[in-house]
Amino acid sequence: MAYQVSIFLENKIGHLKQVTSVLKAADINIRSMHLNHTASGWGILNLVVSDPIKASRLLNDKGISTALRKIAALKMVDQPGGLDYLLGSIADAGVNFINAYGRVANDEKSAIFVLDIEDIPDAEMKLKQAGLEILSDHLVYGIKE
Repeated sequence: MAYQVSIFLENKIGHLKQVTSVLKAADINIRSMHLNHTASGWGILNLVVSDPIKASRLLNDKGISTALRKIAALKMVDQPGGLDYLLGSIADAGVNFINAYGRVANDEKSAIFVLDIEDIPDAEMKLKQAGLEILSDHLVYGIKE
């Protein structure tokens, strides 16, 4: 199961750049990112990166607090209605998620839909029983095997 790096980030000029500078220096590639505003000038930055454990450690060492969260990354057809179809399958499987975001895959035929789920083991079982493909970490992180 893949991980995302979650960062509680103050909405100030240069704070996101501090994160990207640490990752750049370590040659860690950002594969997906989702940044949202929460309240009182703070937000949550969720990153899928090529090496999440190393990224989390390096960011923490630089005083940028992170949390590693397990995610389920599902393969989705990259065409009109692809997300609608996938969401129907997720709902039919009885899986609820608290956060989600997507990206186009490298093959230009599919996309990746990232789900942040509270109960990953239960959700993984339900998604697999529903015939949904949970992508390998290598595909999620964009690492060539």
